[in-house]
Order: sequence, then structure tokens, then C-alpha cells
Amino acid sequence: MAESAQEALKRLVVGQDRAIKALNRLIDMHFAWLDVADPRHRPPNALIIGPTGTGKTHAIKVAAAALGIPCLVVDSTRLVSTGSPTSLTLEQILQLLVKRARPMSDDTTPVHRATRGIIFLDEFDKLRFGKATEDTAAVQRRLLQFIESDELDLAPSEYEQSRVIDTQGILFIAAGAFTNIERYVGQRPVGHGSGEIIRPGDVHLYGFIEELTARLPIIIRFEPLGVDALRKILEQDDISPLTFYREYFRRNGYLLDIAPDVMLEIARAASESKLGARGLHQELFPVLHDLANQLIRSPTADHRRAELSGFTLTSAIFKHLKNGTYDHARDARTTVADD
Repeated sequence: MAESAQEALKRLVVGQDRAIKALNRLIDMHFAWLDVADPRHRPPNALIIGPTGTGKTHAIKVAAAALGIPCLVVDSTRLVSTGSPTSLTLEQILQLLVKRARPMSDDTTPVHRATRGIIFLDEFDKLRFGKATEDTAAVQRRLLQFIESDELDLAPSEYEQSRVIDTQGILFIAAGAFTNIERYVGQRPVGHGSGEIIRPGDVHLYGFIEELTARLPIIIRFEPLGVDALRKILEQDDISPLTFYREYFRRNGYLLDIAPDVMLEIARAASESKLGARGLHQELFPVLHDLANQLIRSPTADHRRAELSGFTLTSAIFKHLKNGTYDHARDARTTVADD
């Protein structure tokens, strides 16, 4: 039985219970509207606000994969650099979404599947006024047209005829860190809401035209990941960055085990880095890189070894690796002498 989006989000997105409940309900409402589409009352699009490394993009990809719908993640800054090799037009975004839909197998065409997909505008906060070398207000107005348009022409490629795509059923989700947006909460006129809830008006004050913020009325907040959440990520094999490192060591002859107190120390350090889950790699790589240099003297060409040796990364070894004082050969000799 296929896993639902709600189940996948709950299992694979850590530390964001309130956010994933809101996100799941938004997606469910969107698909309910698609069943009996009413162009007079279109479903809302959303804005996700949260620090880096908290799972914003990850959550969208998880939901799209569980639902079997195409999802395109777009770096919003590529909409600003018009004319550069890395720039993207709105029509190119739609073409990429159709391309993403092609490998999916059902009874419909890639264009039809794309009209039920998700466009995720990452780094959306970089489009605020005054933060780019070009007129970001013009980019915002182009995006407003993009979200509002019912149909857009896709320019023909070398092998395809021109096509028209209906964008009404596409779910647009923008996301960004929106650093220090909380300061605008206190600038609201009396009677326009209070508390810590971020509203579209705050996003307008942050540097976005009101018409665009009105098209992204649902604001979902992702909270910073604490030590417990980061440790849970480390311990959960299907999302843990440790899975990558363990597989590398296994291919080179070692079964790597991490002591629980080391896991906690890594989670604490990652929390202090303020990089969320990305901070885990920042803490893991320097230590495991040095450990690999000590254990894996000459990796085999095909990265496979018949015999596997166990190795436990204890708190003492972890400390020496961080300080650059670990010597595996010396410790091995000491262990033999003690025996």
C-alpha cells in the first residue's frame, strides 16, 4: 500500500509537526479543488518561512513524491538575472515542469500531469526590494502574472509544437528564510493583528508588492531545529547524513558505529551552527574525513572489500579527531600491547 503524503511527511520531516500538518491540509484542499475545479474560487497558494536547513524544500519533495506528482524547485534568484546563462523565464519554468512529468506513468499526458504539479520558488526572500542589482519589483510583477494567469503559451522547442498549459491547477509555494521579518510585526497599525503570527502585511513591509503577497495568503512557519530534532535526524537511517558516510566506510571494509554520546555532541554542535540539518554535514565531514584517512590507506578500485571490520567512534576518539590528535596506528599498537 502506497504511503500517503501525510504519513510520509510525518515520518521524514523532523521537528516541524505544526508546519507539516498545515502543509498537508493545504495540499489536500488543493487536490480536492482539482476534482471539481471552480475558476471563480481558486485555491490559495502558500509562503513557507523558516531558517535554512529546517526542511522546507525537503518537505515539498517528500509530499510530491508520495502523491506521485511533478515538483519543480526553482531558485528564485534565477528570475532576476535576465539575459545571463543561468536565468530562467516563466515559460521555461513551465517547460521544465512538463519535462519533470514525463517519466511519470499514468493514463494522462505530461502536460496534463504538469497542470497538477507543484512549483516551489526557493530563496524567495532574495526578491525583496533593494536586495538585487535589477528591479525586483518588475520580477515580482512577472511572478504575479505567472500565478494569476489561466493559460500560458509554451514556446515550441526543436521537436515539439507550441502548446498551451493551464496553470490554474498548479500549486505555487514560495519559501525563504526571511531573516528578521519579526521586526515588522511590531510595525502593524493598531487593530491589524498582534502576537507572533506573520501575516501577508509583514511580508509586504519586508519588500514585496501587496498584490503578490495577496496571492500567497497562507503562511506556514518552519521552526529552527533543536538538539533533539537534529539527533533524531542522525538516528533515522532514511534521512540521516550518516547513512552516506556509513556506506562509504562499508565499501572500504569498515562497519562504522557511532556511540550515542557522540551523536548527541554532533547534534549540539550542529544546533549551535544555526544551519539546521545542513550543520550535521558540517560537523561530520571533518571528523570522518580524518578518520577515513587513517583507516583507509589505499581504497580499492571498485570500493569493495570482502572482509568487514567493525569500528566504533567513541567519545574519546571523536575528541581526538576534532583536535587533530588521533592516531589509529598508535592506538592499535597500544591495544595489542595491553592484550
